[in-house]
Amino acid sequence: MDSVRRKSIHDAMVRLSDGDRGAFQILLDELWPVLFAFVRRGVGHEQDAEDVAQEVFLRLCSRISDFDRERDGLSWAFGIAAYEIMTHRRRTRRRQEAFDVAELGEHAAPLASQEEATIQGELLAALAQATGMLSTEDRSTLGLAPELVAIDLPSPTLRKRRQRALDRLRIVWRKLYGQP
Repeated sequence: MDSVRRKSIHDAMVRLSDGDRGAFQILLDELWPVLFAFVRRGVGHEQDAEDVAQEVFLRLCSRISDFDRERDGLSWAFGIAAYEIMTHRRRTRRRQEAFDVAELGEHAAPLASQEEATIQGELLAALAQATGMLSTEDRSTLGLAPELVAIDLPSPTLRKRRQRALDRLRIVWRKLYGQP
């Protein structure tokens, strides 16, 4: 990146932080292509990169009053972008944590005896019975209802829903099979 463009971005941020709304279009024209390319390299998917870059731009504009005019504007924008990229990666990992009860049998360690195979089969059947008594929303939250649309909630909300769904699963388990 040339120093003229870098200075133009910095000057637009200074003007925007001073309240000059006319600087927004300049900032958008100068910063967006650079920011989008940076985010695309960090995220990997074109569609996700566009969403994350928009979130970065939104954060940048909402926090423009915190901008320190003595520092480089592009570096500040890249710092916000790096944070948003990491947040996106964490969300993506958490969404992939959902599991399918049927896959539990596939990923189990090889069984040493017929007795262990029988016990595992009974446990999987008991788990399927207990999860069958949960609401559709709870099964979806736990990733046990693949036919439903994926849950797209903020991470803290999704974690709390999973915790509550697991608590309800424990209650159902205790009613069916007693205290563990």
